[in-house]
Amino acid sequence: MKSQKEDMPRWYALKTSRPVALADALEERGVETYLPMETVKKPDGTLKKKPLVPKLLFMRNLADKACEIEREARSGESSLFPFWIYRYRNHTDIQPIGEAEFRLFRLLTADDSLRCEIYRKEEFKIGDRLRVTGGPFAGYEGYARRIRKNKHIVVEIEGLCAIALPFIHPDLLEKV
Repeated sequence: MKSQKEDMPRWYALKTSRPVALADALEERGVETYLPMETVKKPDGTLKKKPLVPKLLFMRNLADKACEIEREARSGESSLFPFWIYRYRNHTDIQPIGEAEFRLFRLLTADDSLRCEIYRKEEFKIGDRLRVTGGPFAGYEGYARRIRKNKHIVVEIEGLCAIALPFIHPDLLEKV
């Protein structure tokens, strides 16, 4: 499973009970992180930022360095909060996230992201495999799915999650 170049930093998904604090601690060490946040309105009307996906943080590092930091954090002898790097199913190797998949994830978790809705083009049926042919999501493939009464394009990031793309005009879609 180690077909990636070991000398290139890659993105890894981390599971932790304290994503904000861990992101801060890793950033202090010079480790690049990404923590998707959303703004929510509290009952008293004030706005608060909170992680978009609970207990999920992303770190960019070399595979061996990422494992070394994980071991240190889990040993309890570190100022870092414990975390676990997502691994391949039924395997011990950590699972890097491809650059294209991570770019897509960042685009879709930006605070101003919109949900994907497909209007018109009745020839797109639920379950159809689709490819985006233009715009910022050009080249991504997914499948049509109904979410809250509207058709969406869903792209899967292997072993991590599925993401519904924001609005894409039907003229920029083709069946695969």
